[in-house]
Amino acid sequence: MTANDVREHLKSLDGGWVDWDNTVDTFKIGDPDVELTGIAVGWMSYTESLRRAHDLGCNLFVCHEPTFYNHHDTDEKVFLHAGVRAKRDWLEESGMVVLRCHDLWDQVLDIGIPDSWGQFLGLGDAIDGNGYYRVYDVTGETALSMARKVAGETRRLGQDAVHLLGDADAAVTRAVIGTGAITPYVHFIEEFGADLAICSDDGFTYWRDGAMAIDLGVPAIVVNHAVTEIYGLQLLAEHLEAALPDVPVHFIEQQCMFRAVTA
Repeated sequence: MTANDVREHLKSLDGGWVDWDNTVDTFKIGDPDVELTGIAVGWMSYTESLRRAHDLGCNLFVCHEPTFYNHHDTDEKVFLHAGVRAKRDWLEESGMVVLRCHDLWDQVLDIGIPDSWGQFLGLGDAIDGNGYYRVYDVTGETALSMARKVAGETRRLGQDAVHLLGDADAAVTRAVIGTGAITPYVHFIEEFGADLAICSDDGFTYWRDGAMAIDLGVPAIVVNHAVTEIYGLQLLAEHLEAALPDVPVHFIEQQCMFRAVTA
């Protein structure tokens, strides 16, 4: 089996939402025709994660986010940094292939990013939503009780506190989540009737969305981008393990990108 065979399998899961002539779900480095010794799956292709995959005998790393810090991995200026050149050089020398699975996995049902995030939070079955978004009935909760529940789940991935903006005592009934960085606060309110928005720190602007959450009386909970998607990548690894049994598959565990430091 080759790395290109893996990409073709992933393409077969597309329900029509990916434009394969204009997608970031491409090979970022390496030979797509290489015979695979193992597949690693991780949210981000950090250098340390790539080395971990190599140590496990993998020569294909499937990631969800960019490898070279630009959505399309086309910004050559990043290679002005010695550390980035070193990452590229190591990838070339090791023979590691990197394949991104982003546009596809952002909308796959049940095991893709939207549903997996809701599952991770223990929100039950969605009552509404489509594409990148899901809506959940949280009747009986307050913004503060929901924030505590969310933090109780995210602590498993290294984030033991979340941000809560707006009235903590507000009664909430309709929580809306998005996909990774696609968490538009205003869209949640206008299109899905949210009275609680659960957003990511890459999809929420504090000076705009945060101020609106305070003024409009629609609270927002903000979680690290990585934490919202890591479980979805674990499900991707499990899917590939079941679908491609002839090649070892390893999930590379990652956590919240930052550490909260108090005085």
